Amino acid sequence: MDGFLTPAKSTLQEAARANVADSPTRSMMSDGGETTLADIRADIRALAENMVMKDDLHSLSDTLHAAIRTEVTLLRSDMTAHDSRLQHLETTTQAYTLAKTRQENMLLALRRHTEDLDNRGRRSNIRVRGLPEPAGEEDVEAILGTLFRGILGAEAPATIEFDRAHRANRLRTTDGHEILYAVCTNIS
Repeated sequence: MDGFLTPAKSTLQEAARANVADSPTRSMMSDGGETTLADIRADIRALAENMVMKDDLHSLSDTLHAAIRTEVTLLRSDMTAHDSRLQHLETTTQAYTLAKTRQENMLLALRRHTEDLDNRGRRSNIRVRGLPEPAGEEDVEAILGTLFRGILGAEAPATIEFDRAHRANRLRTTDGHEILYAVCTNIS
């Protein structure tokens, strides 16, 4: 039996040259040329001693289960740690988002309040667009008085008093012409 259980030839070249099965390394025959029952029993005993037993498989299975349990326990603890870190990050992110929203709302309220104050301060102002700019010195109050008397016609008073009158922001249009503004404050 040992002859059938021995390894094959060691090199591929030897295997390619041989077209027949390997010959046994030791003779299976006793001195008389026949296989005896004692030889067969010895071979069977040697095979039985080297066989894997049911107890061996159980101990290997128990060792494998213990290793898997250990790994699963480690993975669970890692996942728990990651879960707590993730919850902390989510809580912190929500707090920052709420603070950001509050700040944006406060900034919007301040902007609206500032615009309201600016608009209330300009309540008595008149802005005139498109006045031609003279070549030299100009009297803005005289130009505006003439303009308003022309607009009001017969209802215009003889003199129009301005608390303040000036030219403001000279803006250019797309064709290169200037748009001139005159701002009158507190006309009486």
